[in-house]
Amino acid sequence: MPSNTSPDDRIWGIGLAADNPNIANPHLWQGTNLLGFALMEVRSILTLADR
Repeated sequence: MPSNTSPDDRIWGIGLAADNPNIANPHLWQGTNLLGFALMEVRSILTLADR
């Protein structure tokens, strides 16, 4: 899953720095990762539109 690794952003990002070992486990993220979810949604829409 794409994620915004910003320790200061808990809304658009995961709330963790890129070098934090917890970034591999979404259950340990401190943020909502809205940017990652938005990117996945756009990817799905574009994939369906391409068919």
